[in-house]
Amino acid sequence: MDQRGGREGGEAGPPVGRGVLEGAFDLLEELARAGEAGLAELTASTGLPKTTVHRLLRQLSALGAVEQLRGRYRVGVTVARLGRSWTPLHQWERTAAAPLRHLTVETRATVCVAVPAAGCTTVVTGIAAAAREYFPHLPGQTLPPDSAADVVFAAAGPPADPPFDHTPNQWARRLRRAREHGADLHQYEWGGERLCLAVPVHAASGEVVAAVGVAVPDPRRIEQTTEAARRSARMLSDTLQHPPRPRRA
Repeated sequence: MDQRGGREGGEAGPPVGRGVLEGAFDLLEELARAGEAGLAELTASTGLPKTTVHRLLRQLSALGAVEQLRGRYRVGVTVARLGRSWTPLHQWERTAAAPLRHLTVETRATVCVAVPAAGCTTVVTGIAAAAREYFPHLPGQTLPPDSAADVVFAAAGPPADPPFDHTPNQWARRLRRAREHGADLHQYEWGGERLCLAVPVHAASGEVVAAVGVAVPDPRRIEQTTEAARRSARMLSDTLQHPPRPRRA
């Protein structure tokens, strides 16, 4: 690639600088979502040219950001090490550990805590269980803009524009229901119907600072799952509002 953004064989693609970084992050995001993927899959899912994907993967592999195993790729140790340094990760891992353990024992579901970060709703900690195969809720994973957790945050804040698949009226009704019920339930289609639930977590000020999320494994138990999620959210809210005193040496 030359400095004007041209490519081998005359193939069009993003320019140097920001475009290259965006392409690299697109690949890392897709690998984080998929767990692992081959060259053809990454080309199709990111929309980048195949030669660009191959070159970026080679460069990312040299940096330890991507690992290659039997012709497939996954996130590498360098990214994992950098991700572990994200401060909110450590804070929420400690605070949410007990509430999430109780929740996953009660529901046998994949559970998580998500927070608003850099304009997205991002998972900070979680336990992968029944939904592991289609939505693992890994730390650092961003949730779709119409996720149940997004609705919980939008319902507690100033008016927000609806996501692309909602009309203004649909979005307003969904936010109103979330305020009335103190939870949101959203149906996705990932190889079948999937339900995701989110319940707000409150700071001492009353502000909604996080959401407890559940990938519901059994729609017939939605009422029991919702109550279990509310109990875990209350546990987490209580911990935030009344943090334990540090032990004296």
